[in-house]
Amino acid sequence: MLKISLTFSTDYGAEEIALEGEKISLGRGDVDKKIDDDGLSRLHATIFRENDEFWIVDENSTNGSFVNGEKVNPHGTLLFDGDTIKIGNYTEIAVKIFEAEEEKEEEKKEETSATNVPIGAADVPVKTEAKADAAKSSFGMIPLLITGLAVFVIAASAVFIGVKVLGSDTTTAPEISNQEFEKIEIAKKDDKPKTTKTTVTDTDGETGGGSGSTTGVTPTPSATPKLPDNPNAGKVLVTETKKYQELSEEEKRQYISVKAESIAQIIGNQKSEPIPPAAINKIKEHLEGYASRLKNKTNDDCSQGGWMRSDFLSVLTRATKTSPFIVRNFERENVVPQVGIYVAMIESEHCSCLTSKTGAVGMFQFLPRTAPDYGLSADDRCKPEPASKAAAIYLKTLIDSAGTGAESVPLAIAGYNSGQGAQRINLKEVLQAKGKESRSFWTMVENEDEMLSKYSTQFKKENVNYVPKFFAAAIIGENPQDFGVNQKPLSLYR
Repeated sequence: MLKISLTFSTDYGAEEIALEGEKISLGRGDVDKKIDDDGLSRLHATIFRENDEFWIVDENSTNGSFVNGEKVNPHGTLLFDGDTIKIGNYTEIAVKIFEAEEEKEEEKKEETSATNVPIGAADVPVKTEAKADAAKSSFGMIPLLITGLAVFVIAASAVFIGVKVLGSDTTTAPEISNQEFEKIEIAKKDDKPKTTKTTVTDTDGETGGGSGSTTGVTPTPSATPKLPDNPNAGKVLVTETKKYQELSEEEKRQYISVKAESIAQIIGNQKSEPIPPAAINKIKEHLEGYASRLKNKTNDDCSQGGWMRSDFLSVLTRATKTSPFIVRNFERENVVPQVGIYVAMIESEHCSCLTSKTGAVGMFQFLPRTAPDYGLSADDRCKPEPASKAAAIYLKTLIDSAGTGAESVPLAIAGYNSGQGAQRINLKEVLQAKGKESRSFWTMVENEDEMLSKYSTQFKKENVNYVPKFFAAAIIGENPQDFGVNQKPLSLYR
């Protein structure tokens, strides 16, 4: 089984740690690995494993995360041996991925071979040369012997004179540890000036500091300008030992607020405005429903009327098989794949051939009369590849119309459920009644009483819950380990 070690190089030295569990969170707040770098958010990024794959996900940080100079993808970036992660103003992380068992076997072989070397092995070449020399004539050996004897006499005389002149006391050369020798070698090779802060360890094991413990200090390079921190930094986040189900009610709201704004930023490709409390409550309601179904007995039922009673672990497993089709086709249309993954979640819970009473079929519930408008044959609606391709084209059209911002994409998602025309009328009524309210789906949620058109009934009964349900599905699907599910985010299945 592959393992990963991370070597952190900061302004204060280097440290190597191994990923022992399933994930490690990084930042300067309440995280698994706390790093003193003012360019980091309190929860900045998470590195986690999925079988023999390792991924890094940026946790909606202010300054972003980078692998080999490239910004981490919104859905995460796969790590490879030798990669370099850059976070904060000056924190670099060297990635090493290796097969631990093979290394141990190689070390054992090396130790065994070193132990079994004969004490006089170094003399073997000399003996071989001696045999060769023996073949020479005795006259050929005489000059060599005379020369060797002369060198010996000169060397012995030099030693005798040195002892007489300098005295009989012996002086031992100072020993240099391997660690100090490595530092010297690195200093010789490093042509660029760096700020290094070296800790000196005394012979009694105490660690010293101050001016006597700093070597090779050069002017500090100019720091990256400090950007505003994440406004959600002080809110409660799930840890390795405390899952969502164990949080208090207030902690759950804080968690949902952080994660919902992260989802909004991902689908809108920019920072989101705070989601209002009324919307957080609706997201929480649907998230609690999904989380409670994780405890249910296995019931992987995709039949009409039964699909919403499936245990949610089976739903997530089902989604790992269909998500690769969605990711591929949505990225081809330059639409964030999370949009497609979680529209499919709330439309069908990734049942590839769900058939409703209205005649809609498939993961994305296309009607036979509308499917051809997006290049989908009515007979292909049960096939994940063509169905997700058609859904990507349709949702791209909705996003192009509603806008690509963090507040606009939820309007496009709502339009998938209600239709663009009805949504535009409802939103127009709210904005006219409220004046300078934000043009967003959340404005509609907070002011649904202002909707008086014939479409308002559909909004109040169904559409008002559609986007909050999307966010609830995305929170649990992109953070499964926070809910005790040992799998990677659905958007990482390709």
